[in-house]
Amino acid sequence: MRRLLVIFLLGLGICGGTAAGADSDWLTVVFPERAHDFGTVARGSQIRYSFPVVNRTNSEIQIADWRTKCGCTNVRVGARVIPPGTQTTVEATLDTTKFQGYKASGLTLVINRPVFVEIDLNLTCFIRGDITLAPGQIDFGILRRTGSPPSAALTLTYAGGRSDWEITEMKTETARVKAEAKEINRTSDGQIHWRVTATLQPGLSDGYFKDEITLLTNDPTVKAIPISVVANVRGAVSVTPSIVNFGPVQPGQTLSKVVHVRSSSPFAITKLASTRTELDPKDSNSGSLTDHAVNLTLKVPDTAGPYHAVVKVETDLKGEPPAQIKTFATVAPR
Repeated sequence: MRRLLVIFLLGLGICGGTAAGADSDWLTVVFPERAHDFGTVARGSQIRYSFPVVNRTNSEIQIADWRTKCGCTNVRVGARVIPPGTQTTVEATLDTTKFQGYKASGLTLVINRPVFVEIDLNLTCFIRGDITLAPGQIDFGILRRTGSPPSAALTLTYAGGRSDWEITEMKTETARVKAEAKEINRTSDGQIHWRVTATLQPGLSDGYFKDEITLLTNDPTVKAIPISVVANVRGAVSVTPSIVNFGPVQPGQTLSKVVHVRSSSPFAITKLASTRTELDPKDSNSGSLTDHAVNLTLKVPDTAGPYHAVVKVETDLKGEPPAQIKTFATVAPR
């Protein structure tokens, strides 16, 4: 049955240049990771993992829906439509507040294009009851760029009975976060409280931001404790839509799409630059406005396959980095 399914998918052309033969599994190509183990975590923590979805096929992939395996799991999908040659992520967040010990969860992803299929993405962890976080992550919420770096914190409580327990080191995934830990107090019932603070560094791009702080301790039974750091960074300029999919196109064809670049204050677009010569961006307006209609004209090249181009939008707003418009198309063979 599996062999017949693969042959059918090859007939649809979805394995494209990745197929090494009839036994190639397109799901393995598109979903290189289908399980993740967080290891040992603190109770109350909200731990997250991003499963990559990489479309190396010749057909558009569409995520129709998903089902979680536990009410403790939330899902965030980067994009539901993934053109050929592009990728997105499926981020799953596990809330450990109500559990202790081994915990399994995850989600079932429902794909309806190029064919209907369901795939499991699994999460596991061991929740340590004697270490708790309040709140479960460092969440900056909606964040506007400011002159001074913003900070946020949480409280870690240790109740494992070791009187000399302490945080010995802190690591972050990127340099965009500076982490600090300071002991608050030790109570008569043996609890030790620490304050963990994260400070975001300048230069964050617009959109969803995440990082992770790893706390290293002197406890040989659990040396590392992960803490999620998230923020939604919003600049003064927004682009709608920020991703433009021209879809299947023919060589030599000319197509146009309109994108709106907006801000709460009037501004002028000072430069529109495309990474590909076939894509010509033009501002339909002039002068300072709160809403600019940018016309994107694509003259489809002759080369068949996935086509990608990015347009950078520069404005006269002080301190505002260029906005981006990402475009995609699939060029059919002649």
